Amino acid sequence: VFAGFPVANFALLLLGSFAGCDKKAQNTHNLTFAVMGDVPYVPAEDVLLPRQIAELPQDAEFVVHVGDIKGGAPPCEEAVYAKVSGMLSKATPPVFIIPGDNEWNDCIDPDPAQAWQYWEQYFMRFDRRWQHDLPVFRQVEREENFSFVKNHVLFVGINIVGGLVHDATEWQQRHADCLNWVRRNMKQFEPDVTSMVIFGHAKPAAVHKDFFDPFSQDAQQFGKPILHIHGDGHRWIHDRPFAARNVLRIQVDQGGIAPPLKVTITDDPTEPFLLDRRLPPPAGNSK
Repeated sequence: VFAGFPVANFALLLLGSFAGCDKKAQNTHNLTFAVMGDVPYVPAEDVLLPRQIAELPQDAEFVVHVGDIKGGAPPCEEAVYAKVSGMLSKATPPVFIIPGDNEWNDCIDPDPAQAWQYWEQYFMRFDRRWQHDLPVFRQVEREENFSFVKNHVLFVGINIVGGLVHDATEWQQRHADCLNWVRRNMKQFEPDVTSMVIFGHAKPAAVHKDFFDPFSQDAQQFGKPILHIHGDGHRWIHDRPFAARNVLRIQVDQGGIAPPLKVTITDDPTEPFLLDRRLPPPAGNSK
């Protein structure tokens, strides 16, 4: 007898506890979400996007559209923002969206200021259209920037776009605001998270050095796995372009090329990010 408990029963309880721990250790899939970008561009994608929305992974807890809701050439008319807003609203999981250059700073018909008003009207705090329990924070200085922690993963969305520098002062200040937002979240949540995911629109370029150079230094100090996901370039990229080798960069396929990317975050430090492009099998493959 051990403290009033039969030894045989205690042994069974102990073995059961170890088995439970082993089962928990093997269950490394923590969280799944989906990411899309650069869609819809052409009339055919007005048909494709609703289908992609309907066919989102059933286990996706949320979706992020990383910007460019239209092609670069057509006018930035209010009807476009209303149309895409309606499409994304049909998703079952909550949708977050960040700006792209095609619907904002590259707009010359009308100007970027009017385009931004349309974006705010139809997409600001877009996730509030759903009832969800994600603890979302918004940057006071820049409401389109968001963050939340889910299953010990820090998620941060920032307004980093490509295209035209329509206002050099605005460009520099926005990058400074985004950097401060990333730093603030890193500092606040670093003790409680095992990894981090950052969503932006632009592929990193020289015009973003004032953000990405200090971000890379901060990422090195952060030390934990970071996944940076963006659109803009339309073709799949999977690499580590930053000095901080703990940052994995993904450029998602343009929505007309491939379905939304499925991402699963695990607690496996050797493979924390599982990426599924969900592409159809090659022609002739019977599997």
